[in-house]
Amino acid sequence: MSDRVAVTKEQIIEELQQMVKVQGRVPRTSMYPNFERARRLFGSWPNALKAAGLENEQKRSYKEEFLTAEVQRFAQELGRPPISGPHEFPLYMSVMEYYDSWEDFLEHAGLRKYASEDEGAEVKEKLILDILQMEKIMRRFPTMSEFKDYRLVRYYFGSWKAFKAACEEKKMELS
Repeated sequence: MSDRVAVTKEQIIEELQQMVKVQGRVPRTSMYPNFERARRLFGSWPNALKAAGLENEQKRSYKEEFLTAEVQRFAQELGRPPISGPHEFPLYMSVMEYYDSWEDFLEHAGLRKYASEDEGAEVKEKLILDILQMEKIMRRFPTMSEFKDYRLVRYYFGSWKAFKAACEEKKMELS
């Protein structure tokens, strides 16, 4: 016996209508967890939308409140705000329909692009020690693209240059 509960046509219709209320638009197929089931039950995605009465609903813009809630959710999962661009926040282009800059959007969402100076001392220390270890192995200072945690570096140090300066200070302190 399967632990999975079968999703009915009625449930799909209700979910789609609820998503439109929350998001302000018809959900993308990639954002609807029961897309394959809806497609099978209704014969196609457009038929599922039609059954839910959503065939003429807006398909482009998300509600500002939904975007704000999503970036806050992403920030919670990442432990920091997502870096601008679709690689870390797939709804980035929708954000740019409302805001002049990523920084304005983060501020609206109650987030900061960069950590405060006193934030994350342990994380900063670990990043520095990790890259200094890499430097020993590589016999040169790694590039940003060689360091898997460069997004954390950007958040906590503001730039790769500031991070390198902090690493130099740490090396002097250790010697």
